[in-house]
Amino acid sequence: MPLFVGGGLIALVLVGLLIFLGVKALGGDDEPISNPTTTTQPTGDPSTEPSGEPSGEPSGEPSTPAGGELGNATGQAKSATDKLQADGYQCSDLFNGAQGAHRGCFKYKDATSAEAIFQFQPDGAIIGVLLRSEDSDNINNAKVTFDAALQAIGNDTFGGSEVVKIQDAVKTGQKTGKIGSTWGEFQLRNNGDDLQLSGGKSGSDSYDLPRKQFTTTEAQMYAALKPKQYTCTSSCRKTVGKYGSQSIYGYGGTSGGIRSFEMRASGEPADVQAAIPAVIADGFAAVQGPDVAALKAYVEAHNDGKSYASYVSGWRVEITGNNDDSYRSQTISIRYESFYV
Repeated sequence: MPLFVGGGLIALVLVGLLIFLGVKALGGDDEPISNPTTTTQPTGDPSTEPSGEPSGEPSGEPSTPAGGELGNATGQAKSATDKLQADGYQCSDLFNGAQGAHRGCFKYKDATSAEAIFQFQPDGAIIGVLLRSEDSDNINNAKVTFDAALQAIGNDTFGGSEVVKIQDAVKTGQKTGKIGSTWGEFQLRNNGDDLQLSGGKSGSDSYDLPRKQFTTTEAQMYAALKPKQYTCTSSCRKTVGKYGSQSIYGYGGTSGGIRSFEMRASGEPADVQAAIPAVIADGFAAVQGPDVAALKAYVEAHNDGKSYASYVSGWRVEITGNNDDSYRSQTISIRYESFYV
């Protein structure tokens, strides 16, 4: 009996082995191929009518435009952008992705400069606002420009009644202080020729901004400019023409990379016209970092004597000047953005 049982077991094992080998030969025991991953992901923006060109960045990683571009926007953000652009503002995104966006709109008209900066969620809901208008020559112009930007963003975002609260605070001469709102809380600063309003939506946290810096330190910048006949103290400067100058300034602390960078030329119009390309070339040659090429390209493309502001590769770039017939100046400022609401 034990021999019969053992033989039966052996026979069963042999049959099972033959079946296994047959299945193996037909490929039935191959390892399954893992499912392919999708590299292109949705932006998270439901808008079918984007303001500006879409960024094309995958979901989860905010797009950092190289210079002057607008990503997607819908709802409140698109409405505000369209109204501000129609009023002559230049708008660009510091970043724009599935997690949200930070947009800045800037305007220069005569002696008035203004900015409307806001953050918004992927559905376009605005969660933070910073408005500013300045005109040292005409207080009324500063107020008119400020009020137009307030209505462009506020009527759809805060509601008309909340906009009236802010308008009344300005009209009655409130200088500083908080203004309560059903949307959130605002902080007003009113110096007459310089008005600023910041506010955040209740229950929402503003997005963190990238802290940008060049790899070059102040000391390294000085060392690069001195051989080009710049005299360097708190900034590097050389004489241009009879009484003009061109200067380059960088701040990064005692050992860190430069975080605030400025190039400037001033003097007689012909001297400034010749000095600006030189100071731009000298300045960008003295700093290093992954954003230098994009920054230089933007500055050179907007070197026509007019005023501009834009986000470029995560930096805030401002080009401003004075184009009087007898005296001219032009300043190019590059720094990382700050946003407190």
